[in-house]
Amino acid sequence: MTLSTKPLSGMRQRLPHEFRVEKYVVETLSLSSLNAGFEEYDCPLIEPLSLFAAKSGGELVGRQSYNFVDRGKREVILRPEVTPSLARMIAAQGELQLPVRWFSSPLCYRYERPQRGRVREFVQFNLDILGSENLAAELEVILVLQDIMKSFNAPSSIYRIGWSSRRFMAEALSRCGVEPESAPGVFSAIDKRDKMKEDAWYTFLLGECGGDSDVADRVLSLVSVKSPSSKWLIDLMAGSAAFEEVERFNELLLSSGIESAEFSPGVVRGLDYYTGIVFELVDTGGENNRSLCGGGRYDNLVGLFGNKKISGVGFGLGVLTLTLFLETYGLIPVSVKEASAADVYIAVSSPDFVSSAARLALSLRKEGIRVMMDVSGKKMNKQFSEATRYGITSVVTAGADGAMYKMKNIDDGSVFTGTLDELIGRLK
Repeated sequence: MTLSTKPLSGMRQRLPHEFRVEKYVVETLSLSSLNAGFEEYDCPLIEPLSLFAAKSGGELVGRQSYNFVDRGKREVILRPEVTPSLARMIAAQGELQLPVRWFSSPLCYRYERPQRGRVREFVQFNLDILGSENLAAELEVILVLQDIMKSFNAPSSIYRIGWSSRRFMAEALSRCGVEPESAPGVFSAIDKRDKMKEDAWYTFLLGECGGDSDVADRVLSLVSVKSPSSKWLIDLMAGSAAFEEVERFNELLLSSGIESAEFSPGVVRGLDYYTGIVFELVDTGGENNRSLCGGGRYDNLVGLFGNKKISGVGFGLGVLTLTLFLETYGLIPVSVKEASAADVYIAVSSPDFVSSAARLALSLRKEGIRVMMDVSGKKMNKQFSEATRYGITSVVTAGADGAMYKMKNIDDGSVFTGTLDELIGRLK
């Protein structure tokens, strides 16, 4: 039997140049989080299935997850996301100084059809604040999200942070005439709006509204509203505390100067545990109109583990989806895409000089200089070609210990000759 050279469908593998870009994206995300006072954490790859069945939603657990019975006869799941795990970790900590501000970049797994930007094994960046019920927590995570986009030099013209509120939308749907038993289906239909053609979507919505076109038309009007100051919306939501929260948050965003945030009632998020403000980061540049990131307020997750009631707010961002966005608009720096593997290449002209080349490599590495030493034993012209292949422009030819060192710049052909100290100074 001949083994396949391909990975399983949807499973990730990264060649060095691809991994370099992914690492740059993850490190930039982490730096923005650290700059805002967040701390990094990690959680188990495998969790009890019940943890996710409780709050992530039936579709995610039942149809999109990798779950199985392990050798201990336990029903387990490869984490499809980390928020339930985070809630479990917080609940287990006993007395915590709240609020906590944590972030992570774990591998996650979802069994869905692989396509551009959507695979089965992926890195998902997550950032959360737990232990604050103040709207300032929502404001802070959106501030970090906007700072992330600015750190990638993404102009505000190619992305938008759409936001709404699950609490507000639940009440608004009821005032539009949606029956309680139909609300989950209508929420699901609203979440799918951007993924379907308008006519097909309206037909789908109509079915979820029990075939009542008046109700469906009011829901359509609701999700089409562009501002909390809409007279139609104000009349619909008169006396609503949930709508007053929406108005307060809108004022917070405006007064804080977050120009990329935009009120959008169609943002409801597909996961069942969201309870308050929700938001999505969307590509609006015209190349790939899709969601890059989503998140919101979840009030009840930690309470699943006992009497401890801790509210949380956060978001999850697919690193692959963000990377494709950055590549589409030319936002990956050339210095990352074409980075060299080392600062200097040591060419070895003879087997007699291998040990002296090794000692030179050690001396340079101690000084923080990245060194690639030839291990091929090929002819000198082949070694210079090898350096070029790795993007290394400086090549030192190893000689006897104590000798002067000769370094050639492949780009311009210039040659430098000097002692070890002079070579180190030159490379630094």
